[in-house]
Formats: sequence, structure tokens, C-alpha cells
Amino acid sequence: LPTRNQQAELNYFAPVPEKVEKVLNNVQAAMLKLGVPMAVLHNEVACAQHEMSPIYCHSTFSCDNNVLFMEVMEREAEKLGLHALFHEKPFAGINGSGKHNNWSIGTDTGLNFFYPGKTDAARELFTTGIACLAYGLCQHNEVVRCAE
Repeated sequence: LPTRNQQAELNYFAPVPEKVEKVLNNVQAAMLKLGVPMAVLHNEVACAQHEMSPIYCHSTFSCDNNVLFMEVMEREAEKLGLHALFHEKPFAGINGSGKHNNWSIGTDTGLNFFYPGKTDAARELFTTGIACLAYGLCQHNEVVRCAE
């Protein structure tokens, strides 16, 4: 599909709309009370899309924090007459990818399996890491899919 001009820097760098900023601040405060600090709060490229995310942590905590975040966001948005959409890409042809997760797998010494690096050994580790992830998802995809 042709672009629909939602990708302008104007939206990304524009001030967050007042009502949206209020709900994001309310969510941030509620999450902090629950012990989950948030890392990001800003507009996204497409109109009416905004980003907010919990700070990176161990995967089991990250999963819980993401689910908790979505519940808190829905509750706080409803209080202000708003509705939060977390669909992967809610509107065809419009920029943005909705709710998504950024994955990182590494060791306790800081070795990141999903960083391509600049050496042959690092690229080999990256390729192996991605291949293992793809194999695991293929074999166990029902575990990572969820539905309401």
C-alpha cells in the first residue's frame, strides 16, 4: 500500500497530547507503586500511537511486567474515556506495530546472543542464536501464542 503520510517527524517529535500524557503519567505512577519502573514514554510515528515500556529485566519478570502493564494501561485509559489497543498492527497500511516485545538473550557475563557483532566469531554466535530461537519457536510455538 502507498504511504498515508503518517511517518512524518512532526508526530514523533511533537508534544504528547494532554489527555494521552495524563494517562501515560498515571500508568507510570501506578506501575512504580507496583515496583515496575517504566523506561520510555513518547509518541510513535503514526497518529494516536504512543510508546511506553517497563525497564528491561530478567525474562520471567519482563513477561509478568508486560502483562501487568497492559492491564494497568487498559484500566487507566478507561478512567479517562480512552481505549488502549495492543494489537500487533491494528490498522493495515498505517505505520506502527502495536504491542511488541524486544527479545534479548545473553549470559551473566554480558555476552548477547542477538547482537551480530563485528567479528566472525560474534556473527557465528548471532546466527546460531537466531537459528536456535527459530527452531524453538517452530517446535513450541503454542507456548508463545496467547489469546484472550
